[in-house]
Amino acid sequence: MEIGPFDIEVPDPPLREPHAVVMLRPWINVGNVGSVVLGRLKNMFDGQEIGRLRTPGNYYDFTRYRPEMKMADGERHVTVPNTVFLSARREEAPDLVLIHLLEPHSKSEEYNDAVVDVLEHLGIRAYVTVGSMYDSVPHSRPLSVSGSMKGWETPPNLGGFTPGRSNYEGPTSMTGQISQMISARGVSTLNLMVRLPLYLQLDNDFAGSARIVEILGPMYGLGDASAERELGRQQYSQVAPAVLKDPQLAELVERLESEYDNRRKDSGSAGESDGDSIALSPEIESFLEGLSRPTGDGGPGDARGGE
Repeated sequence: MEIGPFDIEVPDPPLREPHAVVMLRPWINVGNVGSVVLGRLKNMFDGQEIGRLRTPGNYYDFTRYRPEMKMADGERHVTVPNTVFLSARREEAPDLVLIHLLEPHSKSEEYNDAVVDVLEHLGIRAYVTVGSMYDSVPHSRPLSVSGSMKGWETPPNLGGFTPGRSNYEGPTSMTGQISQMISARGVSTLNLMVRLPLYLQLDNDFAGSARIVEILGPMYGLGDASAERELGRQQYSQVAPAVLKDPQLAELVERLESEYDNRRKDSGSAGESDGDSIALSPEIESFLEGLSRPTGDGGPGDARGGE
């Protein structure tokens, strides 16, 4: 079925009260947190692809998002970057639609309208975005998560986590309008953003993925996040000692830990995050900015903001 620029195979029978769980590459997917979380959901609930853009070159610059050559059955094939939809049926409602959004380089308004049209055709009841950004947080403390939710008659079970408003102001993605557009149509929304240590930039940050799974677990029956949590612990324990051999970085981490602990003490929190960044001196902020690697087009050096 053609829905605007998308080819969509509408599931039959229809999905039950479906929720969309959405990640956005590359803007808010540092440490591949969104990719890991959606991969877990796909594997748990046997997610199957149901659609993608018919002609992705209308929205993407393939000199910036490079196609890849891959081997399959002994033959080389070119894979083209795209936005992809998958359906995942659970034992009980809600079923899930897993959406890998790829940020467009052009015609963003048209792209947003098309995604919203697909969501309406699929009967989406809730739109849940998961993401990650680098921030001035220590690796040795529970990772902070910021978020917001709107339009829920009954607040979802998030395992005790209460989304707190982010105070971020600055550059963002045009795809952020999708959440606003779908909310205006009566769809519930939930946005979650985990903050990762800027000085530890991992290809797959499993500690960050574990935090998102912990929050979504009660709502979707994901079980615990022990696998991701243990992988994250191992990653941080292996990488951190090498990084902290730099005296300047070691001093920075001590300052971040002190700021974090003082802030938790002042707020009376036992370690649960409330979504605010730690206030640092201009000197430390300058040092952190210098650690960002300018990879271009949404890579690690571009991803400290964007909620």
